[in-house]
Formats: sequence, structure tokens, C-alpha cells
Amino acid sequence: MKIGDKVILVQTTEHYSRGVVGSTYKIVDILKTEIKLCSGVDPDLSHCFYTHPNNVMHSSLANSTGADYDIDKPKTESEAFAADLDAMIRNITDLLKSKNKAYGNSALKPAKIFSQLDATESLCARIDDKLMRIKNRGITDATEDTVDDLIGYLLLLKMSM
Repeated sequence: MKIGDKVILVQTTEHYSRGVVGSTYKIVDILKTEIKLCSGVDPDLSHCFYTHPNNVMHSSLANSTGADYDIDKPKTESEAFAADLDAMIRNITDLLKSKNKAYGNSALKPAKIFSQLDATESLCARIDDKLMRIKNRGITDATEDTVDDLIGYLLLLKMSM
């Protein structure tokens, strides 16, 4: 596999849950234990995410039984943990960067049109909202995005301090 190749997402996992299984994506970055896939031609305008190379199949192999790629795989439990952690954090930071691009830097520099809260107070209010949603609905597959949002808001709060 190389940058520019088209691949089909054949599975998602607990730590690489982004993407639509069966869809074709373009490889735009290759790291030691994961690859970045994008759904469109321009990565800046596309839905992009990281996944493990074992979760994809080269699109030219779609009618065969698959392939064994020569990619470094984690060798120890510690390396596997590190790779999973990096992927989870990268998904959240990619989400934050995408939202920052769409909304401007409103999390750290609020417009103060309706609310007069500064960035830190505003982020604390958003964190309270996410915590209340989790308190009221619990942590389930349906609230997984809420947990990701909460982690993102906590990172932004750290940046605002």
C-alpha cells in the first residue's frame, strides 16, 4: 500500500470505529501502525480518519481473497496500547481541527454575540452539558460521540488556561 492507493474499508474495530464498511477511500498518509483515509479527492474537504491497515483491502483485490501486507504490526501489548491510544486521540484532534476550520476559533475566542462568557467559562458550560447528557443517558453506543466531544472540550479547556 502507498499514498494515493484506493482501498475498501472491510471492517471497523473498537479503537478504529470511523468510516463506512464497504466504502472506497484514498490513502493520504501512512504511519507505522495506521493509515489515514479520506473519502474525497481533496483531503481538506473530505471526511478523513485513521485506521489500522488490517481494516482495509486494496480496491484492486476486491474480488480476491485478500492480501497479506508487509506492514509493521505492534509486537507487544504496550506497543498495541500506544497505537490504539494514538489512533483514538488522532480521531478526536482531527474532529477538533475540522470543527475549528468550520466554525473559526470560536471555542478559544468566543464571538460574545449572545453569551458574554470568556473561553474558559464557555468551555466549562459545554463540558457541564456533556456530563449531564452522560448522567441522564449513561455511556452507550448512542452516547459514544458525547464522550468524544467531552474529551475534545477538555483538551480545548486545557488550551484556554
